[in-house]
Amino acid sequence: MNNVTSNPANVSVSNGELVLNLASSTDGALVSTNPGGGAKTGFQFTYGYAEARIYFPGSGSTVYNWPAFWTDGQSWPTNGEIDIAEGLGTMTTNYHSSSGASNSGTIAGTWAGGYHTYGVNRQPGHNDIYFDGKLVRSYSTNDGGAPHYLILNVGDSNTHVYGAGSQVRVDYVRVWQ
Repeated sequence: MNNVTSNPANVSVSNGELVLNLASSTDGALVSTNPGGGAKTGFQFTYGYAEARIYFPGSGSTVYNWPAFWTDGQSWPTNGEIDIAEGLGTMTTNYHSSSGASNSGTIAGTWAGGYHTYGVNRQPGHNDIYFDGKLVRSYSTNDGGAPHYLILNVGDSNTHVYGAGSQVRVDYVRVWQ
């Protein structure tokens, strides 16, 4: 995922937080509810609101490495991919489908180095993306309402920060259907 191998040793729970660590340029972390990817029964949702309170590594508007909170269906790209919050040097959001990709570009604000709440309201024909309760982007969709699973991960990209400085910390993940 995101230019690295996902290593379970880089995932931990500490002080009530999920911690994802990027150990090196090839050794990242991933947590997924994908029932086709190893989760016993998995968790998927079709429509509703999913949010997570996350600390992304970085400083100000610069997000380190390639961390993300996203959803995906079982058949990519046909079932769609919603990148709710994706650090690509800055914070972005994206929607991928069989019609191609739609990228928001940089979401203005300070999204690294502190906790923020990121969410998606998934509805028939469109997704609304929220950062700290504010609508930042709406996407038209054509994924047919396929069930999506949740993914949190950290991979390697532009800044190459490893160890403690790379950590993505997750306070909670919630879904309302």
